[in-house]
Amino acid sequence: MPIYEYLCPRCKTEFELMRPLREADQPARCPQCGTEAQKLLSGFASKTGSYIQGTGKAFRKSLVEEAAK
Repeated sequence: MPIYEYLCPRCKTEFELMRPLREADQPARCPQCGTEAQKLLSGFASKTGSYIQGTGKAFRKSLVEEAAK
């Protein structure tokens, strides 16, 4: 089952949900305030040798910080 990442537009909480593909487009509620959350575009991590490179979290953090201004 894939893990989907969400961001609450109200309280800026980021959370993850493990959902079947058939539920991928259904709305998700924030566990903190109950507001309908936005699904985030997820990056992926790849491992080459002993180096792990993640994509997504740092970029999303900058988007959240920019939205809070």
